[in-house]
Amino acid sequence: MFSYFPGNVYIRILFILLLTLAAEAQPPAQNPEAKQRALQRIDRAQSSRKSEYWPNMNPVLFYRNLRNNVDSPLYLNQGKPTYFCGYAALTHFMLLYDPEDYVARMIDLYTTGTTQVTDKTLNSSERIRKAAGTLYNKGVMDINHADQMWFMVLSENYKGYLNLRDKAFDPGDENTFWAATNFRKFNRMLRSLTGLEVHARGADLVGPVFLNYYRFCHTKNEEHTVLLYLNNKALYPNKFFRFILPTPTHFVVLYDIDRADGYNMLDYWDYGLRTKMKLRKRKFRKLVYGITYIKAK
Repeated sequence: MFSYFPGNVYIRILFILLLTLAAEAQPPAQNPEAKQRALQRIDRAQSSRKSEYWPNMNPVLFYRNLRNNVDSPLYLNQGKPTYFCGYAALTHFMLLYDPEDYVARMIDLYTTGTTQVTDKTLNSSERIRKAAGTLYNKGVMDINHADQMWFMVLSENYKGYLNLRDKAFDPGDENTFWAATNFRKFNRMLRSLTGLEVHARGADLVGPVFLNYYRFCHTKNEEHTVLLYLNNKALYPNKFFRFILPTPTHFVVLYDIDRADGYNMLDYWDYGLRTKMKLRKRKFRKLVYGITYIKAK
């Protein structure tokens, strides 16, 4: 059947599709002045001298990672198979909302080993300082030394009930419950790191009751930034696992939500990508356990 159409028609169609995808694959706009100030702060602080607090971190990789995060928040990635998704989601939000504050916290940590947030001082233990920059087999995060440092510091300084049995870091803990984030802890971190008024509906084991998920997310997304707490196994099912535990494990940042032909159309950030997904109402309800919304647009 392909013989009915000239080959160059397919090339043109493919080219148009690629242009469309490239145009859509952009995060919500940052404040350009705040972004510029953040990049200028990086320029002023940048040095090839190693930090005395982080012996295994490469300063070139640290500052490159920091600049890339500010320039392209969309590509922030928690690495695989880590439990850093909650920290990555809230960092993605910080990069969109206030990149200058994010950069200030990161440079403080790198140069002094600590940084002050709205309600506490984030410290870094000797174990964390030695481990940052040594993580490997984590995909692009192997060379993202700033992300390694930041996610591990957050893991160490914010604890929930999932982390109570493993409080001190040991090699490999980035892939365990030591680094895990439950819903209440996630919202507490957002309040602590941003100082914003954070609202939430849902819980770790039961999603919001008596709530139309689509209507609620659609309405809140008009004036708020919405973050979702999801059952990751149901979101990205694996053919080798037939039984899916009804528990949430994953955080994403919702860009947009709409409805068409009986489906909920989701547009969201996750794993360093902007993803669009079409879900039936029942499937969407099974996925969502928590809805966090912040008036920061």
